[in-house]
Order: sequence, then C-alpha cells, then structure tokens
Amino acid sequence: MKAINKGNEPISLTEHRVKQYASYENLPNADTRESLLVEQGNICCYCMRRIPESEKTPGSKIEHFLCQDNHPDEELSYGNMLLACLGYEGSSKRLQTCDSKKGNLSLTYSPSNLARNIEDLVKYKPNGEIYSSDETLNTELETVLNLNVKQLKENRRVVYESVQNRIRNKVKQHKTNTLQKRFLEAEKRKWLNLVNGKYKEFCMVGVFVINKKLKRIA
Repeated sequence: MKAINKGNEPISLTEHRVKQYASYENLPNADTRESLLVEQGNICCYCMRRIPESEKTPGSKIEHFLCQDNHPDEELSYGNMLLACLGYEGSSKRLQTCDSKKGNLSLTYSPSNLARNIEDLVKYKPNGEIYSSDETLNTELETVLNLNVKQLKENRRVVYESVQNRIRNKVKQHKTNTLQKRFLEAEKRKWLNLVNGKYKEFCMVGVFVINKKLKRIA
C-alpha cells in the first residue's frame, strides 16, 4: 500500500458541493476521478494494481474511506475520496478485494493520512503475503480488504523475487558500502518515481525489498 499525498480538489467538485440538493449520486464525477487517478499515479489506493485510464473500459471506482452510509456528511469531501480498482467485482465475496470487499466496513488507517504513514506499517513476505505488525491493521488487510487473495499474492511475489534477484546480482559489482548504498538508493528511486505520470504496479513491494537490503549494509 502506498501513501497518497492529496492535492486540491477539482473545481467542478467545489462548485457542485454548494448546489441545492447536491449529493455524491448526482455528482458529474469525471473530473474527480481524473484528479484521483493523477494523484495516485494510476494505481489502486489499496492493492497497487494498475488502474486503466480509458473511460471506455472503466477499471476503477471512487472509494469513500469513511463510507457514505455511515458518514453522509463526508460523501462530497475530497479528502475522503480515493480511487480503487474494481477489486474483482462480480466474483464471489471471498475473492473480492479493496473497496468491493470493504463495502461499509471501517479501516483504521487511510493511505492519505500522512500523519501516520501507511508505508511504515505495511510489510511484505517473500511469498507475496502482505501483513503488518500492527494487529488491527493486519486483520484489516486480511479480512476487510482481502489483499492476500491468490492473484494479488502471486503478483507481489513476482515483484519481490525480481527485485531481490536483481539487487543480489548487481550489488556485488559495487565493492564498498558507500557504492552499494548509492546503487540501492538509485534502484529505490526507480520504484518511487513516476514515469509518464504512473507508478509501477506494486511499487512499494520493490521499495520494501530494497529498504531491507539497505538496513543490512547500514
């Protein structure tokens, strides 16, 4: 899961909010969806899968971190909005993920709450499992968001092994700790930087693997 730095809300949302009978249901949300897509670098707010850009093949939904049913006063709050993948919508509930699985359930930490950076709380195992040493968050990753379904776990495993193998092979070419750190920091930037406005899928898995190696040679 990647931390999200919220930007300014689109003007169309600001203007809509002051209208009589304004609600999320009658919000023309194309601008809002595009704004969320840009600030998240085209990845899902929860699982980090790629979100398609084309409206002809919609692959996302606007997620309210505080659900609309229980928090109607937050339904037009841009700070409460994230962009999620479809989360295998239409599959059985045990296979759904992200917002499709979450529904009206609550989460403790929002990816956009930078005061408690989600990146410091979420970890990954070599087999692709996502987890946290925070027991509450760990339960929510597993049951509320269902982020350890087989496909997501396999996708993360592939990234984990790919990054691990690359740094294992390349770091040997750098003879001193200083040079090794420089190489690893450059590799980390590749996973953290936007390319054509997009983050790599599952980017924080790559960052996690590199950070583990950096700690060992510190």
